[in-house]
Amino acid sequence: MKKILPAIFCVLLAVVLGVGLVKGRRQETDTLRIYCPAVTSETRGGDALTTVKVDWEEMRPKETETQVEEALRLLLGECETVGFRSAIPAGTKLLSSRLVGSTVQVDFSTPYRQLSGMDLTIADYCVALTLVQIPGVYTVRITVDGEELAYRDTNLFRAEDVLFTSEEDVARNLPVSLYFLGENGLTSEERMLTVYEGESSAGAVMEALQDGPVGEGLRPLLPEGFRVLSVKVENGVCFLNLPADIKQQLPETEEDQQLLVEGIERSLYSVRSIRQIQILIEGELQHSLGLVDVSELIKGK
Repeated sequence: MKKILPAIFCVLLAVVLGVGLVKGRRQETDTLRIYCPAVTSETRGGDALTTVKVDWEEMRPKETETQVEEALRLLLGECETVGFRSAIPAGTKLLSSRLVGSTVQVDFSTPYRQLSGMDLTIADYCVALTLVQIPGVYTVRITVDGEELAYRDTNLFRAEDVLFTSEEDVARNLPVSLYFLGENGLTSEERMLTVYEGESSAGAVMEALQDGPVGEGLRPLLPEGFRVLSVKVENGVCFLNLPADIKQQLPETEEDQQLLVEGIERSLYSVRSIRQIQILIEGELQHSLGLVDVSELIKGK
């Protein structure tokens, strides 16, 4: 029960203020969104959080730990973008940050203890929602002077704990593994996508595949011109509907076509709700795509 309280807390905060946490689209490749408290008297409906964008292009090639440290430096008050104000008390220092698996462990100095109630929740999620945009980071653990805060229900934060709401839509965060082409075939890239009400998880995955990889050393999985007519999930079945001219969009060799199909399959199956994939062309079920037999996909994972 305690694990879901932060999410409920944030949703209640959103409801009380009239809308929810700030709306955010899928992560851009050259910017990072730094989360901060909104000035409720100046934002539409009184959003609890807002974001400012910072140029992140030079940071992308750097190691994950370096990106984390830079993002934390900005969160602590060094961000000079207009509209930013830190949720973290003045005087707070970063004592340490380290990446353990997909979890970033952040330790702040004593002034962070000044926070409580909504202010603490806002600060915690400003840190977490900023850091999980960095590829490879899924979870953030926050301590103060090396100790967990006893009056906090959890010290471990994930983006999917937060329900984004507004007057217009509801958004959720979707952790996925997207597959692109690397030196030795398919290589996964861990990403966090934002999916809005009315959008499907599968649609978000295919859109991200079309956008291409974020990390260096990877090449797009989908060839130039590859189109998707529609993609939807019903009762665990993903229906991927492709255009009639798909053959002109496929790679030439059977090996490359196999990589394409397998990359799409693995990426879609990283969405836990998808148990089966059915490939359609103009709405008609297919047992092969180009030179590749896709009948096994119909049986599900």
